[in-house]
Amino acid sequence: MEIKQTIAKNLNRVKKEMGLKNQDLAELMGVTRQTIAKYLKGEQIPDSAKLFLLSRHLNIPMKDLIVSLDDQREPMSSFMFRADNPKENFRLIDQNQVNRIMDDYYELLASFGEASVAYLPPTYKVKLVDHELTEEHKTIIRQAAEQTRKMFGLDHVIPSDIYAVLERHGIHVIALKTIDKKIDGLSAYSEEKGAFIFLNDHDEIPEERKRFSVIHELGHLIFHREEYRSDLSSLTYSSARKEINEKVATLFASYFLIPREQLREYAYYFKRYVTLETIMELKRQFFVSAEAFMRALLDEQYISGRTYGHLRKTLREQGYKEQEPAPIEYIPKNRKLTYFVKQAYFEGSITINKVCEILGCDLRTAREMVKGWYKEHGCSENTGAL
Repeated sequence: MEIKQTIAKNLNRVKKEMGLKNQDLAELMGVTRQTIAKYLKGEQIPDSAKLFLLSRHLNIPMKDLIVSLDDQREPMSSFMFRADNPKENFRLIDQNQVNRIMDDYYELLASFGEASVAYLPPTYKVKLVDHELTEEHKTIIRQAAEQTRKMFGLDHVIPSDIYAVLERHGIHVIALKTIDKKIDGLSAYSEEKGAFIFLNDHDEIPEERKRFSVIHELGHLIFHREEYRSDLSSLTYSSARKEINEKVATLFASYFLIPREQLREYAYYFKRYVTLETIMELKRQFFVSAEAFMRALLDEQYISGRTYGHLRKTLREQGYKEQEPAPIEYIPKNRKLTYFVKQAYFEGSITINKVCEILGCDLRTAREMVKGWYKEHGCSENTGAL
């Protein structure tokens, strides 16, 4: 790639990641908006003095502006998509951004002595024939979900904040609003740095779906780790294999989030005709979607296929094709990551721009967040350190 295109690509990336406008860049570099437009299109090369000025203002290394990120580092981890059609959605994921966030998170943990051991969940094998799930396969998946719950200390518990549970047990969960809403999540791992799950925290995605997505990705990490690749563009597989892998991960998520032992305790609800009111009441107790809960009832033969179809049709007639009925409240995420980012910021080891990069937010959001941190401790930014 020519240097003009490399610098243009880096400037566009920095502009997007930091929530800057063309006018902001123009003021920081001391040029006109017309000149900035040419820089961003790769029609003109900024001189080194202008680039140095920008790097100083934004507190980023010069190499981040003049060297391709592909040349700066090797991909750290490999990925598995949750999207229905991953091959068409490669363009929606910035692999370099994902790698940087994972590296930054790990380095933060290491700096506070929290990254001594990389954790990867145990793997399970399901030998598939004709891409169909048999009862034997379902038993293996169910046992894997039960063992994982037990390992996480969830024998008789249905936690709402499943993200905190995963974090406590070494699965790093990073929620971003910058992922295209067509993608629910993706997962990655490194033998040296452990397992990561990226979750789309877009406001339009129901919280129930987010909880299901994060455990769905955990299912991929457990059952399909040998299929992960270091480059997103190399993730190509047949539609049949993709479909069966998704079924395995989906069933794992169902068994994990709706443990059948706990479901059996509500069996008396299902002895007569099951109403939508019953579904709404119980799905909130399990913190799952109405669709996921009804599917579990069907799988366990608490309801017939006819009843399942009738309930789904009724929900859609009531306008719940896209929206979630009786939704649970938003669950805050990135608690652990934000805690260490806050500590590093107060210690002066990272800048406000690094806060933006790690948490995947724009500069305005980061500044508001920092103000909130100071307010929590009863002081303002002007008073200095805590």
